[in-house]
This record gives sequence, structure tokens and C-alpha cells, in this order.
Amino acid sequence: MKLKIPDSEFSAYLFDCDGTIADSMPLHYIAWKLALAEWNCEFDEKLFYELGGMPIVEIVARLNKERGPNIPVETVAHRKENFYFELLPQLKAVPEVLEHIEAKHGQVPFGVVSGSALIPVTAALTTLNLLDRFDTLVCPATTKKASLIRRASY
Repeated sequence: MKLKIPDSEFSAYLFDCDGTIADSMPLHYIAWKLALAEWNCEFDEKLFYELGGMPIVEIVARLNKERGPNIPVETVAHRKENFYFELLPQLKAVPEVLEHIEAKHGQVPFGVVSGSALIPVTAALTTLNLLDRFDTLVCPATTKKASLIRRASY
């Protein structure tokens, strides 16, 4: 399959990371299942994809509200992220997007604008050997400090 890009000149390309550049959703699902299994909480795949893009703490809070297992939000969020990082060596790029990145890199600036935190985005791009392709990363801050924004001049 080939990406359908409009026939226009672009000043920059902005990408999401999870599910766009990185085929990471299957790894996130495995990490969720492993973390929630420690609390005897099942997490079916359909619900996982329905909640895609929702922050980890909100997902755990929702599961607590709907299922009542009283899962400690921060503990499960931490465990889920640890499992995800353990699975990262299995991460693959989305082939059509990788092809586009390789074809257009250096012609216009590239940026990643993600709902995921900076550390997992950076880890995914590093695993895929793509971090150096992106001039700017815009991610929500996980601390009071702003997330990384890198700029390059063209």
C-alpha cells in the first residue's frame, strides 16, 4: 500500500508516533494485559482500541469505575510502561510511513506531535533508528518542565 499524499508543496510534515510511525499498538496492548493481569483485571482488545489515545491514568481510573477492581492507578501505569519498554526491541515501523520519511527527509522539516509522553516517543523513535529524522518533538510534559522541542534550521 502507498500513502496517499496530496499533490502540494508542504512546508513541514507532522506525524503522530504510536500507530502512525511506529506500529506500537500491539506492544501497548500486550503491556496493558500483563500489567492488568497482576490485578486480575481483563482488558479485551476491542476496549483497548476504543480507548486509544487516552492517558494511562485515565484508562485505569475508567476500569476502576466500570469494573470496581480498585487498581492503584500510579502502580499500574508504572508497570504498564515498564512492560512496554521491555517489549520495545520488537517494535516495527509502519512500512508506508517509513517509506515516506525516507523519501522526504531533508527536503522539509519533520516533527512528531504526540499525545504520548516524551520518553516513550523518544524510545520508540530511537528503537526504529528514526530519532535523528525529526527536527521537533511535541509531547505532553510528565513533569512541570515542558517537554522537549528541538529545532533545526533549513
